[in-house]
Amino acid sequence: MRVLIVPELYRPSDATANGTLNDAVVWVEEWLDIDPNLHVYWLLAPLDVANYDPEYVHADRERVTLIEAEPFMHGRDHQLAFTESGYSEAQLAALRDATYDRLGYVDVVVDQLRRGRADLSKWLLALDGHRVGQPWPIDIVTNVHDLQLPFKYAGTGWRDEFQRRTEVADAVLSDGMWFKAAVDASGMAEYGHEFMRESVVDAALDDAVRTGSPIDFSRFEAEYADEPRYLHVAGSIWEKKQVGVVMEIAELLHDRFDIRTVMTSMSKIPAEYADLPWVEAYPQATREEFETALRKGDICVSASEYETLARTWFEQAASGQVLIARNQPWIYDAIPEDYELAGPIEDLPDIAVRAVEHWDEATAAARRMLDHVEEIRDPGRSARNTYDDLADRVAEKVAAYDPDDNDAVVGKALTESDALENDRVALDDLNDATAALTDHGDPLLDGDCALSEVVFSLRRRGYADTGRPGTPIFEERE
Repeated sequence: MRVLIVPELYRPSDATANGTLNDAVVWVEEWLDIDPNLHVYWLLAPLDVANYDPEYVHADRERVTLIEAEPFMHGRDHQLAFTESGYSEAQLAALRDATYDRLGYVDVVVDQLRRGRADLSKWLLALDGHRVGQPWPIDIVTNVHDLQLPFKYAGTGWRDEFQRRTEVADAVLSDGMWFKAAVDASGMAEYGHEFMRESVVDAALDDAVRTGSPIDFSRFEAEYADEPRYLHVAGSIWEKKQVGVVMEIAELLHDRFDIRTVMTSMSKIPAEYADLPWVEAYPQATREEFETALRKGDICVSASEYETLARTWFEQAASGQVLIARNQPWIYDAIPEDYELAGPIEDLPDIAVRAVEHWDEATAAARRMLDHVEEIRDPGRSARNTYDDLADRVAEKVAAYDPDDNDAVVGKALTESDALENDRVALDDLNDATAALTDHGDPLLDGDCALSEVVFSLRRRGYADTGRPGTPIFEERE
């Protein structure tokens, strides 16, 4: 099986700061262990554009191919308005070069972009040579992230009703949907019913996969201090995160308990916070600086209006920081409903004070919460749910394949060609061998035959793609 992953990099100059990419990195690592024959293609911005290493996306492994190309509208005015959009001509050309030009192919696309799905589908079907009447060879699954529901992005002027409705419609009408956050799935049902046929929306949601947002908690140590000395304020300084409220709590804790604050952010930190004498500020923080702050911090505060199963606060919690949480609906996708340190935004200062004054009780509550989070966001469970969906899609397509004359030619080549091994065959060698068996005297793929038909023909005979890079090699397994 061959899977193409297209994450949205909403922070386009720092790939590793995108929770969207981090989720997929965890999946790929787990999938490669689950399936020794899987091959993964990434479509990402070039390394020097997005500031990441190939190893970060496991592209140093044989069964992972990194396809680098500048995304749509890169370097143009208002670039950040188009991080969710695809696909540039450069991306489509790079995709072709890394796959179909080498007789590689794609079974399933995990597409996180809100725009461009129809163009990607046309391109892949054209490269495959898909023929009318044959099974659709490629499924494009919408990986829903931070769905543009009416209560989100209130301060972004270009996100209007048209943007919201077309995102929902495109997702519902795609081949499948994955949801990281339950709040997005329930929101799609409520909002989608306003302008789409309810039965269509509900059927798509019934088949959707809940992925969660996997975190490898084994990378962190939840050791709690005997008493709190540092509040850690991490992440972007976006309006929805209510950093001003968090810093008011920070000032309160400093005044009452002499607790200092360490701030880490991928962006700049306003001087009104960074210049405070009791604040240690790390603007545009490196991963090393962030991890140092994880170890230093004892408390963290989430006051955000909405998130899509945020990652940073839970990495902080997994590092022994007691989480004080605003009780917005999204937070309960991860924490227990009865978490003692959650409440309305106006109560967060009192909750923080109470946590410091009753530190042993606070750390006990935090431990119970973390046990729940580790189960909800378990990488193995998320990877298994997503992998099973991918594998089922491929199996259904093979079952739908109806053998014809092209299938017969493939069968004869496998059994009669002296140039092929009986139990192991590369697609280019197989295609060359068919020239002696076709009516037109040319290789099968030079005639009226799609690449996917050859793949289906091999799979129905018990051959499996070994997952090697470049031109695929199939081995007989049954």
